[in-house]
Amino acid sequence: MDLSAEDLPGGITKVVLQGRFDTTGAVVMELPFNKIVTERRKIIVDLSAVNFLASYGIRVLLVGAKIVKSKGGNLVILCPDNNVAKVLKTAGMDALIPIHQTETAAAAALAS
Repeated sequence: MDLSAEDLPGGITKVVLQGRFDTTGAVVMELPFNKIVTERRKIIVDLSAVNFLASYGIRVLLVGAKIVKSKGGNLVILCPDNNVAKVLKTAGMDALIPIHQTETAAAAALAS
């Protein structure tokens, strides 16, 4: 599992995850992900390159969203793979964290 981050206009941080967001992957990226969500207020988590999402990965995303929300910010998910989208919807994540299909839509959601 790989994690990279880039700053976008408007104070938005885009976190790109790649690989299997399984238990092993979640353990590897949990600390760097939590560091980002602790420091930033507007975060897009790009899951387009994630091909598997386990419950631990869902937990990491939920905890991250909660941290950002507690600081008055927002976290949104961008462009999940079809299988990942099904897992997110089955877990009810779409009701807790907004999911967008384009970076433009995700950035617009954070701008408002």
